Amino acid sequence: MFQRFAAGTAIASIPIAIAALILGFTPSLTFEKIYPLTIFWCCAPLAWGVWALLTPSAWMPKRLPLWGALLGLFAGSMAAFVLNLPSRFLGGPTPILVRVVAVLVMTLFYYMMWMLVRGACRWLTGATSA
Repeated sequence: MFQRFAAGTAIASIPIAIAALILGFTPSLTFEKIYPLTIFWCCAPLAWGVWALLTPSAWMPKRLPLWGALLGLFAGSMAAFVLNLPSRFLGGPTPILVRVVAVLVMTLFYYMMWMLVRGACRWLTGATSA
């Protein structure tokens, strides 16, 4: 189980670090605009690790990307509709179609990232049993 948690948290930290670098070098973004993201980013690796722990045993490791896509659907819906992050960053109301597309893109992104989690989990399981 620790391998699942470690794989989830390790892979989650990669896109967060890349996004932080990109946002850090974007001159038009100020801390006031992006602070909701920084709060989320502090919790994201933990959420990924816990989500990996909650994976049904029958889904390990074959359906792990689908399990991650479910997390992406949930997280994208929360970000686009509950927290209304697109409107906060763009400074005005965001059309519903843009929000729906953002949720779909986030779900696809999570699916692809959880393919890496699956690989990391397999690698960690193989590395510890040797």
